[in-house]
Amino acid sequence: MSESKDQILAWCRDGDAAAFREFYRAQAARLWKFLIARGCDGEAAYDFVAEAFLRFIQTVCRDPRAPVALLYRIALNLRIDAHRREKTSLADPTDKLDELPAPVPDDPDEHAHVRALVRGLGATEQNLLLLRYWIGLSHKEVAQALGLPEGTVRRKCAEALNGLREEWQRRQDKHATG
Repeated sequence: MSESKDQILAWCRDGDAAAFREFYRAQAARLWKFLIARGCDGEAAYDFVAEAFLRFIQTVCRDPRAPVALLYRIALNLRIDAHRREKTSLADPTDKLDELPAPVPDDPDEHAHVRALVRGLGATEQNLLLLRYWIGLSHKEVAQALGLPEGTVRRKCAEALNGLREEWQRRQDKHATG
């Protein structure tokens, strides 16, 4: 993601509007999909993307080292703040995954199975896996976005994936024998 960093540096340093537009084009849709996966409806996700970019513009030039992580951190904080204000449920955002073009199994039963497994994870683990494997951020960018040490992100991602793999195998074995 150093291309994103280079684009933001060019915008901050030289006022290169084209560089910022490229950064925006590369990130806006991905950020929107991430927010949908975290339980936002489409309209709210658009609002959060707009607000996140506004706050991003106001702050990124002070420290442009990790622009993608900063953008996601702002968006997550907006989502959490809205939840607190509205006292709405953040539970079960995996229901929104049906609406997204995500890398899921072709078999609807397997899709439901994967969703059930992901539901069993905590919100932090869901965020880690979505940011790392669905959005494609590096471990370092995920760490910066979530305010966690990079080693913790690596460990928690590995633990979450291993747990999903073990539970998948358990259910497959149970299905085969039952």
